[in-house]
Amino acid sequence: MWDIGNRTAGEERELHIARLWVEYAQELGPGETADVRLAPLSPELWRHLKCGDVITMYEARPVAGTATVIEVLPPRG
Repeated sequence: MWDIGNRTAGEERELHIARLWVEYAQELGPGETADVRLAPLSPELWRHLKCGDVITMYEARPVAGTATVIEVLPPRG
């Protein structure tokens, strides 16, 4: 689940789901960094993101990780 900056009508953080896979590595351990790709479940909610944006990953509390957007591709047909 990712905090990509969207908020509910009550101004609460809205989390969004994306499939994630690590590129060029078999696994990613705690504290390690790698290039990853995200495939959002609802891509229309992610369209405002641009290169340089930082988003936050949650599995539960506390924060599980952060990501800096380095590329944005349109959804596949």
